[in-house]
Amino acid sequence: MKLTIARLRSGTNYKAPLHHIMDSFYELYKEYMKKNPQHTYGVCNFGWNSANRKDLTDIIDADVVIIPSENEFFQHIKGYVDSRHKERSDEFVRQIGEHLTNKHLMIMRSDRADNEELYRTRVFKDQPIGKFSTFDEMDIPGGLHGMKYHFIKGNTTFDLFGDPEKIYDFIYWGCDKRKLIDNLESGDERHLIFKQIKKEAKINAYFIGRYNSIVPDKKIDTMYNLLPVLKQGKSTLCFNWLDPIATTSRYHEAIACDILPFVWKNYDSQNTLVADQWQRVESLEELYDKIHKVDEILPAIKDYYVRNTIKPKSWYYEKFEQRMNEILK
Repeated sequence: MKLTIARLRSGTNYKAPLHHIMDSFYELYKEYMKKNPQHTYGVCNFGWNSANRKDLTDIIDADVVIIPSENEFFQHIKGYVDSRHKERSDEFVRQIGEHLTNKHLMIMRSDRADNEELYRTRVFKDQPIGKFSTFDEMDIPGGLHGMKYHFIKGNTTFDLFGDPEKIYDFIYWGCDKRKLIDNLESGDERHLIFKQIKKEAKINAYFIGRYNSIVPDKKIDTMYNLLPVLKQGKSTLCFNWLDPIATTSRYHEAIACDILPFVWKNYDSQNTLVADQWQRVESLEELYDKIHKVDEILPAIKDYYVRNTIKPKSWYYEKFEQRMNEILK
C-alpha cells in the first residue's frame, strides 16, 4: 500500500518539533514509516528535511492520501485569507482533487471544524473522492498533542538562561474562533473575553496571534520562537471548540511552560486533563479573582499532570500506530 502525505496550502519541510502546528502528528508518523516498511511512502508539497515540491507524482499512484489539516475552514471564511494566496492554493488543491477518485483520503485533524463535509462539499467540490477517514487529535486519550509537553521539556536551548521572570499575569497564543465557513457566527466566546481583558486592563495580559477583536502584542510564530515569551506568563485560558469533551494542545503547552491553564466553562467536560475544579472559570470576574492565587496553586496542578496525565513518548506512538492501522484496514 502506498501512503502519500500531502499539504494543500503552505508547503512544509519538516525537520524537528516546535516549528509546526502539526508536529505531534509528523513526529509520530515519521516513526510509523520506520516501523512499517510493508508500505511505501510518498510526499506532495511536503518534505522530510528536504524541499517541499508541488509534485503530484506520489498523489497519482497513491492508495491513501494523508492531509494534515489544521484550520482549513479558515480558507472558506470570506476575507480571512489573502485572496491572491488563496487563488494560487485553490488551483493546486484542484489539481490534487483530479487524482482522488476512488482513493482513500485521510485527514490528520487538529481542528474540529475541519471535517468530512468541509472536504467533500468545499475543498474538493465537484471532484468525487473515495473513502474518507479522520485521524483526530482526540483519537488518542488525553489528546495526541501531549507530545508537545515532551517537545518543550526536551528542548534545552533556553535552559542556559535560567527561568525567566513571570511578568505577565495572563498570556494567550493563537486566534479567536468567532466565524465558521460562510462567515457564520460560531458561538465561541473567546473574542469577547479577550476584548474585555484588553479594555479593562485589570491584569497584565499579553496576546500572541491573530484576532478580530483586539490588536495582539505579537504576531503568531513557531512554538520554538515563542517559548522565551510564553515562559514569562503565569496563566492562560483553554477554550473548547465545537465539542465540550475535546481538549487542546494549549493545556499541554501551558504546563510545559510553567503556566497554569485555566479552562473556560465546560472545556474537557470529562476531566481527562483538568486536575482540579478550581481551574474552571465561568466568567471573567472569576478569572480575575483566581489569578492572584496562581503561584500558590500551580505546583499541585503540575504535579497532578506529571503523575496522572502525561504519558511516555512510546505510549503515544503505540496508540498512534493502533489508530493508523485501524484506519488503513
